[in-house]
Amino acid sequence: MIWLAMTTGTRRGELCALRWNVLDLGNSVVTIKTSIGQNGTQTWEKDTKTHQQRRITLDGNTAMLLRAYQRQCEVTAASLGLTIPPDSRVFSTSPDHTTWIRPSSITPRYSRMCARLGWDMHIHQLRHYSATELISAGVDVRTVAGRLGHGGGGSTTLRVYSAWVSESGQKAAGAFTVRMSAPPIGINEGPPDLLAAASLSDGPASPYERIAADLRGAIMCGALGPGDLMPTVEQLRDRYQVSAGTANRTVGVLKAAGLVTASRGRRATVTDSTSSAPAP
Repeated sequence: MIWLAMTTGTRRGELCALRWNVLDLGNSVVTIKTSIGQNGTQTWEKDTKTHQQRRITLDGNTAMLLRAYQRQCEVTAASLGLTIPPDSRVFSTSPDHTTWIRPSSITPRYSRMCARLGWDMHIHQLRHYSATELISAGVDVRTVAGRLGHGGGGSTTLRVYSAWVSESGQKAAGAFTVRMSAPPIGINEGPPDLLAAASLSDGPASPYERIAADLRGAIMCGALGPGDLMPTVEQLRDRYQVSAGTANRTVGVLKAAGLVTASRGRRATVTDSTSSAPAP
């Protein structure tokens, strides 16, 4: 569930409502049709937040992980003399997957897991992660908006994630293959050991280089235009979870590239000469 939330940006209630028969793993596509609503202890299935269905293309690693998970669920059900119906839920506490998980139960479980790892995180941050990673990888705003289920033809996405917007013709499905490690799983042919270890890829570039690349993309595509104020050091520090020194270094890189002007005591602004700025 966590991996799928990261790579698709699907909402918590939508993950709870997800059925196996809307997963087309042969074509690596998932269709988001409904969501689980909750009021106190009462839960019900309803339309998505924007009352629209959407199809999300999955990258190869995510499709492989879901196939392995599906087989593991089938083995567990078979050991109890049960079968999993095609329209059952992908994520369930029932061995036959005929019931959904309450959305409110996901948040504390995720928070407890993060606390054990020394992280202070909320489950909704996975949705933000998905959006910012895709935009930083160069996926256009309309495609990101479609994957997230944002309304307004991309205006909501642009407003919320303007600092990460960059130009590109890449497609969303392949972006995570480059920017994320491979999931630590593989598929063996026979039960019960279906999940096998796999190696992880190398980590990302230095933090200040990545932040500088994100901001340069926002400048070059016009999300941050000439004369616009850049995010403050404090905003960069909080947004990227880095030190103030790293945030300051990022501004220095952009200034050296001729993309921004900055002076002591004054907030950095976008210059008028972005078209002649050197590539990073």
